[in-house]
This record gives sequence, C-alpha cells and structure tokens, in this order.
Amino acid sequence: MENKSHAFAAGFFVLAILALLGGLAAWLTRDQASYDSYELTTPQAVTGLQPQAAVRYKGVTVGKVASIGFDPETAGQVLILIDVDRDAPLTPNTYARLGYQGITGLAHVELDDAATPQPRLDESPRGHRRLTMRPSNLSLIASQGPEVIGDLRKMMIHANRLLSDENQRILMDAIGGLGEAAHSIASLMRQMEQGWSGKLEPALTQLGRDGGESMRALQGAAASLETMSQEITRSVRRLNGPDGAIDQITASAHAFAGIAREIDAGTLPRLTRTLDDFSATLRMIGSLTRALSSNPQAFIYGPNTSQPGPGEPGHVPPATPSR
Repeated sequence: MENKSHAFAAGFFVLAILALLGGLAAWLTRDQASYDSYELTTPQAVTGLQPQAAVRYKGVTVGKVASIGFDPETAGQVLILIDVDRDAPLTPNTYARLGYQGITGLAHVELDDAATPQPRLDESPRGHRRLTMRPSNLSLIASQGPEVIGDLRKMMIHANRLLSDENQRILMDAIGGLGEAAHSIASLMRQMEQGWSGKLEPALTQLGRDGGESMRALQGAAASLETMSQEITRSVRRLNGPDGAIDQITASAHAFAGIAREIDAGTLPRLTRTLDDFSATLRMIGSLTRALSSNPQAFIYGPNTSQPGPGEPGHVPPATPSR
C-alpha cells in the first residue's frame, strides 16, 4: 500500500508539473495587443492563404488572418477576416492584396496605401469594417495568360513566314552580296594603302619641310616685330622726355598765344583807327568828284558864289515893299 501511495503521489506531481509548464507556455506566448477586425472580399482565388497567415503593412507584420470562407451574401465571393493591430497607421486609402513568399507558394495579406483616394466601404452586417481587395500580381499574370499565349502564337506564325524557303533564299543571296562587298572593300583598302605608301609619304615629307620653313619665317617676323616695338618704345620715350617734341610743341603754342594776345591788345585798335580815317578820306574824295562832275568850271574859276538869276534853278524873287 505504501508503494502504491508513493507512485500515486509521484504521478500527481508529474501531472502538476506538466500543467504548470503548459500554463507558463500559454502565458508567455499570449498576445497582449489590441486588434481591429477587417473584412476582405474578392472573386479571385486565394490559393496558398491559410488562417493565422501574416498580415503586413508596407512589409511590417501588423496582424494575422483570422478566418477564410465564402461570403454568404454574394455567391462566388471569398470572405477573409483579418485582425489588424489597433496601433497600425492605416488610412482611408489603404487597400489589400495577396502576396507570395518566394517559391513556397505560401500567401499572406499585404496592406498598402493607394496614390488616389479609395471609395469608403460600408461596414459588413457582422459589424466589421471593410477594405478594398485588389488582384494579386499572380492573378493579373494568370488573367493575361490567354492574351500572352495568343501573342506567342502570332509570333510563331510570323516567324514561320519569315523563315519560308523563298525568304531563306533571299537571305542567303543578301549574305553572299555582303561577302562580295566585304571582299571589294578589302581590295580597295589594299589599293589605297599602296597609293598612300607611294605618294602620300613624299607629300608628307615636303609638307614637313615647308612647315619648317614657315616656322623659321614666322620666327624672323616675330624678331622684326620685337625690334620695331623697341624702336617705337624709344621714340615714345624721346617724345615724352624733357625738351622733347611734345614739350617744344607746347612751348610754341604758348608763344603763339602770347602773340595773339599782343595783336588783340595793341595792333588791332590802331588798325581800326587807320581804317576809319581812310574811310573819311574816301568819302571826301567822292564828294569832290561829284561836285566837279556837276560843275567842271569850278575846277578853273572856283566855286560859284553868285545867286541864281530869274529862270535858273534855285532863283528866289525879291520881296515887294509894302505901301
């Protein structure tokens, strides 16, 4: 009995320890964050998405997928319920789409902000807010698959037409023409090399000699210009030096100015008086000439002092005495 009681106590102790370890693990792994629930609806397939999959906003994990099912209100719509951390900076422009991790095929929900405002969706009948769900990149590729296949089929048809027998013959003829053209170009290059080696080298040699002579002529002209510049410099110095040409011209100008002032002060007034006397003499000679012209006898007998008689110009009759 004592052994059974000991075994029962040991088993009870082990079970208690296991229960305590399970409770401790649950307490340590509990999620203390506060979440807001959002609903996503999409007609696209959600292959690879599982409950408890990560929800990421701009690459940062902000929540998890709570459940996946069909929308009871709209046939063919997949309903996804996600829990997002209440502190996540979601905006009215936030939308959702599926993202895939490498080649594993596992999907997660990506949240991002649109460049343009998104229409605000009403709350679901279950009281959850809704987010716009966009097709994933894989869904876009799958939807464009038929168009891509059609384009590939058209490309194959055009390629077959391009590589037809007739086109291949034309292509081979063109390649042959290119070979002939390359051969002609090579022959022309050889002829040009031969012509250059026979004619161009002497011309280059003569050009070098002419260039040397031209350089020597330019050097002589430069030396002459330098000598001329020195002569001009010395001439300018002589002109500007003391008792030079410029000083002599300045002294001559001062002398002429003094002579002009002397003429203006003395000679001009005397000349003016002489001209006045000469003018008066000319007037007297003119009066004499007019008198002689009218009475030439006056030159012999002198001037007529008698009174004019009756009938002569200027006669004045005598006054009659009164009675």
